[in-house]
Amino acid sequence: MIVSFSFLQQVFLVFLRFVVGWHLFFQGLGKWWTIGWSSRGYLENASGPFASLIQYVPGHPMLLSFTDFTVVYGLIFSGLFLMLGLFSRLAALSGFVLLLLFFVASPPLPYLGFTVPGPEGSELYVNKTLIEALSLLVLAFIPTGKMAGLDILISDWHLRRNSVFSRRK
Repeated sequence: MIVSFSFLQQVFLVFLRFVVGWHLFFQGLGKWWTIGWSSRGYLENASGPFASLIQYVPGHPMLLSFTDFTVVYGLIFSGLFLMLGLFSRLAALSGFVLLLLFFVASPPLPYLGFTVPGPEGSELYVNKTLIEALSLLVLAFIPTGKMAGLDILISDWHLRRNSVFSRRK
């Protein structure tokens, strides 16, 4: 089934890709700029069904180092590639995985009643991290990089390269 999007739909999908990319990029950049930033505190305070597995990481310097590196550069490059529309499917999927891991480390599960109080109000099962992760999953399956982005150049290069090779046969 081929789905075509109107011009306005394409504009808003590309805009969504850009703003989510900006958010990821700026979050990664903020962590990179912050002297001594580490995911240690976040991991030590993990909650939910996978808490014991996640809390294992801060006690092992190599795992913590790898996690910190992956978070910072995963956010920066996923965000940058999303903003540019370059390898946008891969960028959206890698951003989705990162955000899903953040969500799993601290899900808004009820523990003192019906809702979980947070800095932005009460949450239950769904928070902004999950919503942004699901937005990235949607963007991974819609070729927004071919609507507006550097994926257009890659697609054109790939088509030209294949046509050259098909003429040689």
